[in-house]
Amino acid sequence: MARIKKRREKDRNGTWRQALLFNSLLLLIVVLGTRVLTNAYTAESVGDVPDIQARNETRKEIDTAFQTIVPKGNVARAFWADQIARELESRDFSAARGYLLAAPVMLERDDSRAILAAADAEESGSQDQRLTKAALLFLPNEVRASYQRAIEPPRIDVSPQLGEEQVVGERQGDTNAQPEASAGETGTDGATEAPARTAEESVPEFVEAPRSSTFSMVGDRTDLVRRSQRWVNNEPVDTLLLRLSAISLVMVDNDEDAEAYAVATSVLRAASRANRLTQDYSSYLEGRVERAMPADATLVRVRNALAAVAPMSQLEEQVLQAYQSSIDPDGLIRLQRDLKAIARISELTSPTGAVTLLETADSPEDVRKLQLIAEAGGDRAVALTKQIGPRVISLAQIGIKWSLELTLQLMVIAGLGLALGWTALSAVSNARPVRHYRR
Repeated sequence: MARIKKRREKDRNGTWRQALLFNSLLLLIVVLGTRVLTNAYTAESVGDVPDIQARNETRKEIDTAFQTIVPKGNVARAFWADQIARELESRDFSAARGYLLAAPVMLERDDSRAILAAADAEESGSQDQRLTKAALLFLPNEVRASYQRAIEPPRIDVSPQLGEEQVVGERQGDTNAQPEASAGETGTDGATEAPARTAEESVPEFVEAPRSSTFSMVGDRTDLVRRSQRWVNNEPVDTLLLRLSAISLVMVDNDEDAEAYAVATSVLRAASRANRLTQDYSSYLEGRVERAMPADATLVRVRNALAAVAPMSQLEEQVLQAYQSSIDPDGLIRLQRDLKAIARISELTSPTGAVTLLETADSPEDVRKLQLIAEAGGDRAVALTKQIGPRVISLAQIGIKWSLELTLQLMVIAGLGLALGWTALSAVSNARPVRHYRR
């Protein structure tokens, strides 16, 4: 009897330990598996430059989305041209160019083939430049002329008689006045024929619109002193944008990426002034700036810097030094990463395009995904965002970025899985039916 009781006690202890081990292993697998999936698939894995596989997969998703935005019952070319005309009226040239680049996937098959053939026939320029120039041939004359007038600068003529520069009102886009005979005609088989260039009809040369390097809303040191004085005097001033500008000015002489920070700050200022940032992202940005440059400590230092009466040049130096001494290095590193992502989006599209993309973001992960979308689509991303809104974020195909850490984590999960299987088998083999025991 004592032997049976002892054996029962031993079996109970063994079963309890095996159950505890089984549950612990199961919990570890769930926790570690969640961490692996988070690290592998979140936007943090994209990096500063997404890999080519992520860009290619995202590009396919963008092309598919463009194919679905043409409403049923509309002629594809007419709808496409109307979108470009609308963007030109609103002076969003980045979106207009995005529609031109999306022509091969938005238009009918015959038009698409003709555009690609015309782009391949071009001998100069990048792939996007050749494609844009070829797509211009399929626009109605007035829309094409409007696009050329919008993006091309006026000719500058230096008159030797007057000794001064004169702006010639004639633009290259205006010289293309002959109607396109083949632009709207159809052949006998019902297929639309591609417009053909002739000796009598010259196509205006395409010129790239200015990019983000010319865009700045940061202001100079004098402007920083004036807005800081308003802050010290408790006058209405956006302290978030003020501190962002101060950080950009501090970085001018201290960081090789200062221009990128200035561009990103300008984009954020433009978006904030136009109320185009979501509440969630505005709150996140405020927290990032507060971490990099705490408002209370900064205000004290700026007030002390402005307390003394001094020439403007000396005040500028004192105020800038006050802001610089208020920077938290760890917080600044995190903010700089966000600013670089925004600057990269602006570089790939335009400042206005960056604002359009940025207004769909609710978190830094969304901004990283938008950077990937801009890397894959360029101005196409701007045009598509204006069509589908925040849904554009779901087009980012981050995929798995393999690393040594990820490989080791998967090996640990595999080991835990084997241990979990062994524990289950051990529990089953040691289990004994109750009927084997006798009283």
